[in-house]
Amino acid sequence: MTDTPPSQQRSLLDRYLAAFPLVVAVLALLALLFWEASIRRTPTINTDEFEWAQISRAIAATGHAARRGEPISFKSLYAFLIAPAWWLHATGAAYAVAKYVNTIVMALAAVPTYLLARTLVPKRAAILAALASICTTALYYAGFLLPEVLAYPTFALGAWVTVRALSGDGRRWTIAAIVVDLVAIEVRGELITLPASFALAAALLWIVGPRGQRLRRDWGTLDYAGATLLLIGVFIVLNRAFSPTEWKTVTESFKGRLFSLGFEAGSALAIGLGLLPVVGGLASLWLPERREDPRWRAFAAFTASAVLVVGTYTGVKAAFLSTNFATRVEERNLIYLGPLLIVGTAVWLCAERRYLPGAIAAWAFTAWLVLHYGYQLDFPYFEAPGYGVAALANRAWHWDQSAIRLALGVACALLLGVIFVRGRARRAVLPLAVAVTLTWMLAGEIESSRGSAIQSENYAGHMVQPLDWIDRATNGTGVTYIGQDISSGEALGVVLTEFWNHSIKHVVSLDGSAPGPGPRGPTPDLKNRYGVLTHDPGLPYVVATDGINLVGTVVAREPGLTLKRIDHHPWALHQAIYGVANDAWIQAANAQDIALGRFAYFGPERATGTLTVQIGRAGFCAATAPGTHIVLRVGPLELDEQRSPHIAHAQRVERFVLENCKTRTIHLAVTPPFAVQVTSFPTVLPRDYGIGDDRHLGAQVGFAFTEKR
Repeated sequence: MTDTPPSQQRSLLDRYLAAFPLVVAVLALLALLFWEASIRRTPTINTDEFEWAQISRAIAATGHAARRGEPISFKSLYAFLIAPAWWLHATGAAYAVAKYVNTIVMALAAVPTYLLARTLVPKRAAILAALASICTTALYYAGFLLPEVLAYPTFALGAWVTVRALSGDGRRWTIAAIVVDLVAIEVRGELITLPASFALAAALLWIVGPRGQRLRRDWGTLDYAGATLLLIGVFIVLNRAFSPTEWKTVTESFKGRLFSLGFEAGSALAIGLGLLPVVGGLASLWLPERREDPRWRAFAAFTASAVLVVGTYTGVKAAFLSTNFATRVEERNLIYLGPLLIVGTAVWLCAERRYLPGAIAAWAFTAWLVLHYGYQLDFPYFEAPGYGVAALANRAWHWDQSAIRLALGVACALLLGVIFVRGRARRAVLPLAVAVTLTWMLAGEIESSRGSAIQSENYAGHMVQPLDWIDRATNGTGVTYIGQDISSGEALGVVLTEFWNHSIKHVVSLDGSAPGPGPRGPTPDLKNRYGVLTHDPGLPYVVATDGINLVGTVVAREPGLTLKRIDHHPWALHQAIYGVANDAWIQAANAQDIALGRFAYFGPERATGTLTVQIGRAGFCAATAPGTHIVLRVGPLELDEQRSPHIAHAQRVERFVLENCKTRTIHLAVTPPFAVQVTSFPTVLPRDYGIGDDRHLGAQVGFAFTEKR
């Protein structure tokens, strides 16, 4: 064995020392991203995150995609990516692994970004571009169970192989680009923009290439005008005949929203990227000194095509959603342009002679984007995390919209100075501008991620602790979740409970209000007046919301939920409350309606006992508020045509005026099964008395039955 020559030893040492700062930077950045993932305690995005959790769990358990046990068609490769995490028994550990896998996969976007940049700029600039690609606010999504996690590096990979294919590097690169494009669509449907950008870039290069030039050699003004009219005509025909519903609806009726919402998303992207990458990325599309470089031509054609195609897709989607769901800033669909713009900025900064008119045009467009539109200051704004730095200014320094716009105006002015800087000053100014931009990008990403973590902490803090208490109480045995009157606000609590407790196999409701994602179990109907229910899946446990009391043995009782072991099937209701809110109020839809609540007692007791009804308004006490007329009806329970419990004939009727701030307790002898109905009129609107409650309240009611001993 021979010793390594001293010269080579020094060379290896030099390489290690040179790589050390880069390794430290990468590890620090990954540590930051892992920390952001770790402090996000629970999923928050209903229904997206919970749907992907259901699908990936099914794949882990059976190898096939399903939601709540019902098979579904293939949706995304992302579900397969995180499926192995669910092989861990504990939900908390599996969720943590899924988030860390997300972080690593999304950070891998730096690799194709580096490879793409390396074909165009020196190594150091390529490394900086790669690091910058994972400093963007796109990494905000790394902690979410969403396909964007895999889509982001997939688009970056597709961009690299596509540029290599377009630059004429050989057939194998063309085949690779086609394969990656096809796989990208299976990651997320939106990545159809990747092959569309490939096709458009190839067409542009053909038009400006030798063949296109030969075709247009003898064209005059009329020929160009005719070709333009022909293309417009073909577009109109195809738009009417073959375009998807979303595209057709927006381009025919909401073209203004397409542009305004598309540019607004671009504004959020520009703010999140710290302005410089957008200016530099757009300016890099015209560099006369590199017009003979086939790789630059391929990069410029693909980047320009991607900006147009992805931007159009984003505008169409945002405009269509505004017609049937909500008007939102959909920067979420533009994040894939970040690495391309960053690489373009590296190309532009490394150019020996920058094309000044192009740079000024790019600056003017960017300045218009960020100064023309307003800023979403939610903490965080999920659809557009690029606003994170604006939210930071608002929260930390109390800047309003005008102050934020003024600060962005100053930043744009300074950026214009960077464009004009020349000579020795350039060597000092450019590194400073890059450092400020990276700091800006990271600050926005950290702020948005921090907002997400606080939001998840709030959600988890309002849930029963530990979050997987049902799994622990049942040892993972099958459970059915059953509730009623589940409003949109309460739906998140249902799916959060389902997420953390994998033993929950079905989610059903007595009134059809069970939330998604995934199929709702069939609505259990009353089979007879003794409370027997239909559609019992036969699982050994039931967790029920307040107001639903099934016959069974109580295993655990937590605020708002009761877990019972079902000893006999089919299910049988012990008692149930209808039309009563969680805080015991019966309420009306408006001031003219009567507030009504019902109580049904099915048994299994059959002996006469004592019914106690408490009716009051102690929960809302305003001296000037009027009283309400109460009618209490009690009688034998029967089922109506809708299999709903009602009073066959009232055996007892109590009428009285309930004064505000008062409570009345009534005791009656009754024999199960029986039903109770309480009505209240007029109702009261607490908001009229300086209390922030917009409900029309009747009275607070409580029911109890005691069997005679």
